[in-house]
Amino acid sequence: MEDTMRTTINLPDSVYRLAERAAKSRGVTVEELLAATFESAVASEPDTASSTGTVTLPLIPSKRPGSLDLNKYDFDDLLA
Repeated sequence: MEDTMRTTINLPDSVYRLAERAAKSRGVTVEELLAATFESAVASEPDTASSTGTVTLPLIPSKRPGSLDLNKYDFDDLLA
């Protein structure tokens, strides 16, 4: 059996009633339905842990790359 963690979530009554009906129609408990729904949602997220950390530059494409001269720019103005 897989380890579980008990938690509390607050759902609007209408959402919980929908979950109850959906769980009943699938022959599962509300807990099983919610766990499967959460698992599906997080499985579709990009896996940031497996990211290589490689960044492709430029992050923002430019029609004139290298044309902005920041040598005389006062970066202290950004902090003011």
